[in-house]
Amino acid sequence: MPDFRTLLCSALVAGTALGGVALAPVALSPVALAQSADKPADKPAPQSAPQSAPAQPTVPAPVAEEGKPAAGSDAKTSDHSPTSQTLAPAGEAATPANSQSEATGAATAPASGANAAAQPEGADAELARGAYLATAADCVACHTKPGGKPFAGGLKIATPMGDVIATNITPDPQHGIGAYTEADFENALRHGVRKDGSYLYPVMPYVSYAGMTDQDVKALYAWFMHVVKPVAEAPEETNLSFPASLRSAMMAWNFVASKETPETGDSSTYDQLRRGRYLANALEHCGTCHTPRNFMLSEKQDHYLAGGSLGTWYAPNVTSSKTGGIGDWSEDDLVAYLRTGRVAGRAQAAGPMAEAVEHSTSHLTDADLHALAAFILKVAPMDDDADHAARDAAGKAAETPDIRTKGPQRIDDLAEMDGPHIYDANCSACHGHDGAGTRDHYVPSLFNNSTVGAGRPDNLIMTILNGVDRTAGKEHAFMPGFDGQSNVQRLSDAEVAALTNYVTATFGTGDHQVTPELVKSLRKDTPVVNPLAKGK
Repeated sequence: MPDFRTLLCSALVAGTALGGVALAPVALSPVALAQSADKPADKPAPQSAPQSAPAQPTVPAPVAEEGKPAAGSDAKTSDHSPTSQTLAPAGEAATPANSQSEATGAATAPASGANAAAQPEGADAELARGAYLATAADCVACHTKPGGKPFAGGLKIATPMGDVIATNITPDPQHGIGAYTEADFENALRHGVRKDGSYLYPVMPYVSYAGMTDQDVKALYAWFMHVVKPVAEAPEETNLSFPASLRSAMMAWNFVASKETPETGDSSTYDQLRRGRYLANALEHCGTCHTPRNFMLSEKQDHYLAGGSLGTWYAPNVTSSKTGGIGDWSEDDLVAYLRTGRVAGRAQAAGPMAEAVEHSTSHLTDADLHALAAFILKVAPMDDDADHAARDAAGKAAETPDIRTKGPQRIDDLAEMDGPHIYDANCSACHGHDGAGTRDHYVPSLFNNSTVGAGRPDNLIMTILNGVDRTAGKEHAFMPGFDGQSNVQRLSDAEVAALTNYVTATFGTGDHQVTPELVKSLRKDTPVVNPLAKGK
């Protein structure tokens, strides 16, 4: 699950006046679809319309004409680049992600039993479309706990106000969304309002999913209801501390937060740039992490994809800036990164981005990957406060003497080592004394590496602590972590700081003067997860 945990640390201040309630911080993550379905609403909103009627939002949401936000609407324009006039089909239906196959069996197979009788002509195509949309929207990442059944919820998303527990979104009628009508589903997906009328926390990116077309919402609903296997399990309830426990506060936040404007027509027939914009903003919700936020924690649309802190990790600037962003990347570079999680001599995905690659982007069609890459590379360039040169252009191979002593080091010698000795003892066996990695790039070079060459050390520290465990297609990348749960070597805060400073000074942009206190603050927010036990 993407680790976007602490963005709602000071949010919804203006909601006090707007909603007449005390508002509080909540955490923001890009992919949960609904939160704490079993907890009663503190102030229910009106019930949504029955299934036979058109879906009506219970949260004010001005309707816009195609291509224009409605008057007074807080909708995002999503128009961050010109649209190509050459029509080309994109986004053909595909089989679901491997991570979802356990929940669905064959997602494109016809439904059976009572559900099959209810399916209209062409249902197979609609179900295949829904499966692909669920993959593109990365629903499984937040709604599946480690070792749990797909979409059955239970994953804990840490926030300063307590854990938000991802809900069961299987079609189980008691514990999941089996009793949701299509109107109920649309209301939760686009407007953040549950069937019982209470408001969802914005850990679920409904402000992005609001941009989905009616056809795609319908297909996604059909897939969840007719293909996903129901799981009769009730996750723990979300129980945040006051005043974040007042879900009615979200009504005020929804009123001021920027939202995507619903797209129209058949999204699979959009031209390349329109398709790429739709993928980036509505489905993959790239801006949820990569766009900085204002004091209300709404995305700053004038800094679209310019980078933002996620608490522990930092989602970097991915605008077309050649210094602060990825303007020096080719379209093929970005496609390769989204498909595999790595580009030799440039970058490797770790943390939340590795999970997005594993669960979502690595399963997109080639046409969609190129559409997404083409759109992102046309986003207006934004300079970066910390990165003043291409992150992947920093450093060179080190020419360092062998610092090992002739005598063996006792295993009970607990004295903390300096940076060079920590690197030699824990990193050089794979990355090499010169930092060049392996010839096949399975172990990446530490120079010409966007994590090491970044002006912010956050992601390097988090990679040292958590390691890397990423599967994309048939490629698996693994690096052990060195945190307090490590099965390899447990490094102290001071040792992680010393190692970070040595690596950036030797292979990157210089010594960042990382302190043990900074490492401690990041380690404190790091979930206790052993990557060697992933999926067990």
